[in-house]
Order: sequence, then structure tokens, then C-alpha cells
Amino acid sequence: MKELDYIRVALIEPTHPGNIGATARAMANMGVNQLTLINPKAFPSPVANARAAGAVRILDNAQVVDNLDQAIANCTLVFGTTSRLRSIEWPSLDPRQAMEKAAAHAAHSQVGILFGSESSGLTNDQLERCHHLVRIPVEDKFASLNLASAVMVMLYELRRSLLGQESVSPNPANEPMANVTDMQNFYIHLQQVLKLIAFSDGRSTKLQRKLVRLFNRAHPYEQEIKMLRGVLAAIEGKVASLSGIVNRQRLTNNEAIQTEKQSQRSKA
Repeated sequence: MKELDYIRVALIEPTHPGNIGATARAMANMGVNQLTLINPKAFPSPVANARAAGAVRILDNAQVVDNLDQAIANCTLVFGTTSRLRSIEWPSLDPRQAMEKAAAHAAHSQVGILFGSESSGLTNDQLERCHHLVRIPVEDKFASLNLASAVMVMLYELRRSLLGQESVSPNPANEPMANVTDMQNFYIHLQQVLKLIAFSDGRSTKLQRKLVRLFNRAHPYEQEIKMLRGVLAAIEGKVASLSGIVNRQRLTNNEAIQTEKQSQRSKA
């Protein structure tokens, strides 16, 4: 199943090397090979190798990066996993729904599945990098789920989806989707323009979060993001042009006032 080659499992700041090894074993069970570790506490590690139980090749090929943006830079669809209810409003799916989307998307583009640190899970800032939040429906009274177990749940649902049905690409024209880096650069540009026109002055960070959620839900193509950034650039140019006109008008007015004052002094 070539779609599995487009699936990336990313562990954020894993603290125990045994969990990394067990994750590699779960990935090998389900045929997924891309493992990315974000600022792991202890890696490489003989403990991780032992827990991998024959899946050491995944550990050997694992990508180690310093931050989340590096881990998902070329992903065009990102899922963030959690076992608990979140106060932040974000598009949410159960594992089966999420991995059905992942299976279809992986026919043509890179998919990232994020797992937060063992102690605290995903932060809200990390969640904002995701298109969907995936909540594994565990027992509320005992919601603590082992990291590798969570990985297995997600990848089982992915494999079940790929085996049980033909993946139908949501992008029949094979037009490239905007990846995470494209989207982050767009959000930065958007914020700059909103500040320029004083739209975001005095507003809370909830505005930015809602805008991110809106555009993530739209899941735009790369060309559409380029178009939107062209619109933003045109707004910047128009504002600069209008500012120049206003400044010239102010200068003209000031010159007229100075001329009038000089005329009055001459008459006196």
C-alpha cells in the first residue's frame, strides 16, 4: 500500500526511550515507516532498540528535529491526537473518521499524525498546527493512554481503512495542496495586513485562532494560497499608495499654512 509511505508519525518531546521503541514496533506492525522525533530526551538509546523488538530499522531512519514546524513542514494534512476533552474549539474526529481522511489524502500528499509528550499531551499552540484534533474515546475515569498504544490505535484504523476500501483521492486533478509551511507563511502575512488596516488592534488571540481554523477547514491548494497572498500584497500596496497621498496632502496643507502665515506677517 503506497499510501503508507506518505504517513508520518511525529512524537513531540518523548521522555522515555522505551516509548519510542514501542512506537517503532507498532509502526512496523502496521506498515508505516516514517518516524519523526521532536526534541527527544534520550535518543538514540539501547532501551529504545530493545523495545522495538525487530523494528530497529525504523529507529535507524528516524528523523530528529528541534521543533514542530520542522517536523511537519511538507505535510498538507495534520492530525493531533488526545485522550482528553479540550477547552479549545477545534474540528474534532474520532480515530476511524480521521484515518479514513488520512487514507484518502495519502494517495497523493504527505500526512502527519502528532502525539504530544507523555506528561501533558499537545499544547494549544501545537494543536493550532493541526487540521483536525483526534480524540481516542477512552474511559473518562482513566484517560491516561500509553504513547505506543495510542499510535497503534491510530495506525490500526488507518490500515483498516486502506484494506477495507479503495482510497478515493479528494484531489482528482492531482493539484498540489498547500503544506504546513505555506499555511504558516500565509498566516503571518495575513496578520501583518490585519494590523496594517487596524483590524486586529485590541482583539484577543482568539481571532487568530478562528482564522486558522477557518482556513484549515477549507484545506486550500498551493495555488489558492498564492492567490490569497497576492490579494494581501495588493492590499499592502494600496494602503501604501493611500498613505503616500495622505502624506502629500498633509505636506501641501502645511505649506499652505506657512505661506498664509508669512503673508500675514508681511501685511503686519
